Amino acid sequence: MNQQPKINWWSRQNMPIEELVIYHAGRRKAQFAEGKKLSGIVFRKRIYPLVKLILKIDQVASGEKIVVLRDLHTKKPNVPTIYACTHIGGNDIQRSFQVMNDPAYLMLGDPGILYRMPIYQGLKLNGVIPLETSDREDRKIAYTRAIELLNSGGNLLIYPEGAWNVSPNLVVMKTFTGTVRMAQETGAEIVPIAVEQYGKTFYFNVGTNYCIPKNSPKSADELNANLRDTLATLKWEIMEQQGVLCRKSIPAGYLDDFQAEIVGRCNYGYGFSLEDALKEAFHDKTITTQEQAFAHLNVLKPRRENAFLFNKRLD
Repeated sequence: MNQQPKINWWSRQNMPIEELVIYHAGRRKAQFAEGKKLSGIVFRKRIYPLVKLILKIDQVASGEKIVVLRDLHTKKPNVPTIYACTHIGGNDIQRSFQVMNDPAYLMLGDPGILYRMPIYQGLKLNGVIPLETSDREDRKIAYTRAIELLNSGGNLLIYPEGAWNVSPNLVVMKTFTGTVRMAQETGAEIVPIAVEQYGKTFYFNVGTNYCIPKNSPKSADELNANLRDTLATLKWEIMEQQGVLCRKSIPAGYLDDFQAEIVGRCNYGYGFSLEDALKEAFHDKTITTQEQAFAHLNVLKPRRENAFLFNKRLD
């Protein structure tokens, strides 16, 4: 059985981040092993008006605006909902909650230094299911907690991409199958949500709710591909509203600037980096990355016979 004694708040504040992360994961494992259930679902629904007020104050203080391109989802009494949203970083979580206008727990991967920040206390007030994405046991516990939440009538906000989208060419990155598996297992409905940020304005496009029958003949991968396609369509509709950009007008170094902007608005002193985003994203082992494709150049010895690989002429 996992043993992780509770440490007081002050001591936790002075722990190195690495130890703090291990501590919280250990506490989750110990509580799960002891058979403790997810609690506070009804209470958090009751205090939801307070959460809405806090979110509104946060929006006004940040000077951010929300534009909803379209909202096709409907609220159904006594039907749990999984809000599946694209991820762009910054304050997209807060703004997503406002657009949903519905109490929901947040599935939060790799909180890290957030454990020490006031925002984490706000997330606990709202309802949060934290996990370390590199810890297989912790991932399983988080999945089980989400199932428990949905079966108890609670709602869930999840980001199927698993990380901020810092890709230069993917409207929606590869997504994890957990969202569709949860929906199929619990009968919860999925509400797909796409979000983009331009300046201080967040644009949202909310799709129609749909459920996945438990006896669906489609595999989890097929269902996941359908969800990703839906999110990409919703996001593309937002992008179409922003006008046309000619390729020749894209400045040199745009990719670096684009990624730096995302990391900059996501950082807020939390210590998150571009490397964190790349690590936490879904990695499809069937796809060869550019780095993998050209890795041989780092060990290849230049000769006349292989000069064409370097795009140079050796005399």
